[in-house]
Amino acid sequence: MPRSPIWPAKLDHIRLDSADPVALARFYGEMLGFAARPLPDGTVALEAPGRTIVIGGGEAGTQPLSAFRLENPRQLADVRDWLGARGVPILPSPSALFRDDAIAVRDPDGRLAVFGLRRGGETAAAGVGAAAALPGRLQHVVVASTRLPEMMRFYEEALGFVPSDYVRDGAEKTVAFYRTDPEHHSFAVFRAPQSRPDHHSYETSCWNDIRDWADHVAARGIKLWWGPGRHGPGNNLFFMIRDPQDYLIELSAEIEVVPDEITGRFWPHEERTLNLWGPGFMRS
Repeated sequence: MPRSPIWPAKLDHIRLDSADPVALARFYGEMLGFAARPLPDGTVALEAPGRTIVIGGGEAGTQPLSAFRLENPRQLADVRDWLGARGVPILPSPSALFRDDAIAVRDPDGRLAVFGLRRGGETAAAGVGAAAALPGRLQHVVVASTRLPEMMRFYEEALGFVPSDYVRDGAEKTVAFYRTDPEHHSFAVFRAPQSRPDHHSYETSCWNDIRDWADHVAARGIKLWWGPGRHGPGNNLFFMIRDPQDYLIELSAEIEVVPDEITGRFWPHEERTLNLWGPGFMRS
């Protein structure tokens, strides 16, 4: 099978919705050093070096889209042709951060995957507060699903994301990790009793950054929810905290860079796979 023209793509931003978007934006601004910028569609872009999320009004705790940045207009045209050839309905992009020619597709859980290019003339925000100086680029987003087989077919066959690792319980796959560039995963999906957002992750530069981020969140009265630890798939160091809507935020370091020839390795469905150092967070 030829490689999808989506390769390479970077996770550029995600959208989080809230019944109180102002309060949620305030939390993210303080915790992750984001500066707020109102967008024409009524949402707010939160920006700091290497990281952007969008906050909108809506059902609390939902994550309605993940937006992947392509390299140039030719790649975007190739992605459009690839999707059309596979009969995937192409929708207008709802992202105010991407150019008007961006496109979107809807996965089996109803979440949008958006592909496009940033609008010209935008400069990276410096962020605000102490956290803005801490490295942490938005690197991956993870969801949980009751429709894991359908989600896997969509992301592998329709979009052409590359599987790096699976977790397997007997013959049944329970987790799939997908990459859109050489880093281990930009998207992953877990089998779970409820379809919902799981976490979004910010990649730092080293173990000392993990320490500094943990000091930062602890100084603001936020307890670590999980970790520090090391994942099996991805081999990255991590810890997680919860935002006010119980959505998980991960700070990560040393995520694996995967050679092109590696696809679809298998890990056992057990606690140690999710955390080589200690307790695991088992979604199912």
